[in-house]
Amino acid sequence: MPENNDTIVAVATPLGRGGIGVVRVSGKKSKAIYIALTGQVPIPRQAQYVSFKSSQQIIDKGIALYFEAPASYSGEEVIECHVHGSRVLLEMLVDEIVSLGARIANPGEFTERAFLNGKIDLVQAEAVADLIDCNSKKAARSALQSLDGVFSSKVKQLREEVFTARSLIEAALDFPDEEDVDIDIHPAIEKIEKCLTELTIILRNAEAGRILDHNPTVVIAGLPNAGKSCLINFLCGYDSAIVSAEAGTTRDIIREKVLLGDFAVTLIDTAGLRETNNAIEKEGVDRSYKALSVADIVLYVVDNSLNEKAGAEIPDKHISAGAKKIIVRNKIDLCKNNAFKNTDNEVFVSVKTGAGMGNLLEKISAVLDITDNDEDIIFARQRHIDALNSVKDNLKQVLIAEEKGLGLEVLAESMRLALSGFDEITGRTTTDDVLGKVFSQFCIGK
Repeated sequence: MPENNDTIVAVATPLGRGGIGVVRVSGKKSKAIYIALTGQVPIPRQAQYVSFKSSQQIIDKGIALYFEAPASYSGEEVIECHVHGSRVLLEMLVDEIVSLGARIANPGEFTERAFLNGKIDLVQAEAVADLIDCNSKKAARSALQSLDGVFSSKVKQLREEVFTARSLIEAALDFPDEEDVDIDIHPAIEKIEKCLTELTIILRNAEAGRILDHNPTVVIAGLPNAGKSCLINFLCGYDSAIVSAEAGTTRDIIREKVLLGDFAVTLIDTAGLRETNNAIEKEGVDRSYKALSVADIVLYVVDNSLNEKAGAEIPDKHISAGAKKIIVRNKIDLCKNNAFKNTDNEVFVSVKTGAGMGNLLEKISAVLDITDNDEDIIFARQRHIDALNSVKDNLKQVLIAEEKGLGLEVLAESMRLALSGFDEITGRTTTDDVLGKVFSQFCIGK
């Protein structure tokens, strides 16, 4: 981990042409840099209109802010320079600040210092990056809740319950032969059972919210000429794929990022699934199966005009276990029967005329909209889920050990391991490798 003794600087806004650009500085030299850069003494938490000067000339005029430690984002002295959003001006300003004793910040180093200085825990630090990178309104709301400490609070409350239970167990270990000391471990076991119930709920919400941590992948699959390419063009709003009456037109994967409702998704159009001797088409079919193996949602398109009663032979063995499947019965405009009844996982449409497409979009949105209650969503990362599962396994071992009549030492050890799982989530005990990986994913200046 980097040393906290030096002062760091970085542009906190995207580089390029813009109305305003912000340069952020954090560290012990911040106040001195403010004075040297502006010629004024800073007033904490008060905006000042200043001229930002180099030794030779004025770089720009704008707003300067100074925050005293520890009442700042990083917990250190911090200054922010708000100037015009010219990349050249921002680079000149950063160069001048470096000449005054700062160094360029590493990715996420401002937030890393906030974590190391106890301003936030690791879950909240990750929520900062998640909030910046969120791809939907629901993801933004969930990330903001984590930043406010909602997820951390749940974890800490459960940890406190487990810690109390462990204390009861260890008290029994300390006084095993004292006749006048009656220590009952059943309250500890009851606490563990209660924690397991609450942990199951948190895990369910975390696993459900896992989809918020990435752009869901929606794979369009089916037999040749079912209307897959027409469907991706409809969902994109433009002609992304070539449409032809000739079967097997799509030979390769087509990827498009689009907004469906409140969610940004990655749409994948695939080659028609069929046996073929054509080497190029066969490669396309193989790539289709690979796409299905990582899908979050599969839209399996069927030409309903060929056989209105035929079932959809979805290649389940190639589809990822957690994927949601929606059968899209296309070309109803060519069907004699006009009485189509949608089911939970089946919708009748005509991509050509647009009939039923509203229903399809509603079904996709229903799958993506994982819960009606935003407060239940946990914007979880995989490491959170892994740690929670480890805690759950260790708490289960406590109950198994107690039921088998194993020694209290066995129970206490399983509870110690459970507590370490909680601490890994919040960063109370986390290796430098984990911290390095977390903060390396941040943008410069945050």
